[in-house]
Amino acid sequence: MTINQARRKLLIFGMGMSLVSPKIFAAQKIALLDLKSTSDSLHISLPAGDPHARVFRLDNPNRVVIDVSMTAFSSSLMHSLVVVRQKFPWIVHAKIAHFNPETARIVFQLNQPAKINHQTSNGVKWVSVSVMKGAIAAAPAVVEEETTEAPAQSARKIAARPLLVMIDPGHGGKDPGAIGGKGTYEKHVVLDIAKHLQQQLQREFKIHAVLTREDDVFIPLYHRVSLAHQHEADLFVSIHADGFTNDQVSGASVFALSEHGAGSAMARYLSQSENSVDVIYDNDVKTNDAYLKQTLFDLDQTETINRSLDFGKHMAANISTVHHMHNNHIEQAGFVVLKSPRIPSVLVETSFITNHQEEQLLQQPSFQLKMAKALAKGIHGYLMQERKENLIA
Repeated sequence: MTINQARRKLLIFGMGMSLVSPKIFAAQKIALLDLKSTSDSLHISLPAGDPHARVFRLDNPNRVVIDVSMTAFSSSLMHSLVVVRQKFPWIVHAKIAHFNPETARIVFQLNQPAKINHQTSNGVKWVSVSVMKGAIAAAPAVVEEETTEAPAQSARKIAARPLLVMIDPGHGGKDPGAIGGKGTYEKHVVLDIAKHLQQQLQREFKIHAVLTREDDVFIPLYHRVSLAHQHEADLFVSIHADGFTNDQVSGASVFALSEHGAGSAMARYLSQSENSVDVIYDNDVKTNDAYLKQTLFDLDQTETINRSLDFGKHMAANISTVHHMHNNHIEQAGFVVLKSPRIPSVLVETSFITNHQEEQLLQQPSFQLKMAKALAKGIHGYLMQERKENLIA
């Protein structure tokens, strides 16, 4: 794999996480280092035949170190590390370094000792990392149970396994998204709304939420979908503020995936605009990801689309209380970021940045917060329903 000069540069992530991208050389035919996670553990896979591949602990402070050959290091790992750091509060920060001419190194600093389990099969080293029993891996999702029983019982709350919502601020980096007449960039305003939404979900509803990006960085569309699967998200929400050729077009819209093309001319325009991002900007990766090709038309897809439409109705109902809707019904289109075979996914157009009045609104922190609160209520309402119907654990 060849990466451009920009991706070789040092990337600094906030909130205690400093990531240095190593100098990566053209990849040979070798398995890549990969990171996935469950609700309480980080899972690492490395090529067993790699003489540099190892995972080990260090003390004072508590650290987990991953070494791998340069040729087995993927640039997409940086996106996964951003998600992992948000997901697990026991990860204080992480660094990627060019350890020596042949080896890339990732160092996780932890706030407590870790347990590491190793096994090897089919030419792959599988390593799981978790903290000692009793530590909380993610903020628990607390869902109110609807019942007709006595008030004391109806106030009872169910604390079940942690739920994870993946929030995807659209665009970023070299992809600015739509640009308003006054020069407002979509990529900036949707990141602000996404950060408000993350805070609302965690503070008001105790639902754990992570962002696909925390900064102004470019992430290929299919990487965004892969992140949701690799880290076992329960919901996926992509946030946008797109544009149109007619500056009079206004209002919010909610989209779910369609298997049969877009449901309207507007939906076709927007999905074509969004899906062209990888073709225009992404010279380093291929978007015909084998995983998606194998699973997109899986039998689960139809059920997932139906759940996404239901999820979208909850979102639209709450958005309509703070902003007018461009369409009162849930639109369907072939957005790449919605092509998850198992995770209910919606794309929210919070408004049109090409509309002068809405561009001004999008710049206002008060509007961003109102929109985030509406989205959080929609997510919470949908998760309550899913729990009640036993569709999630």
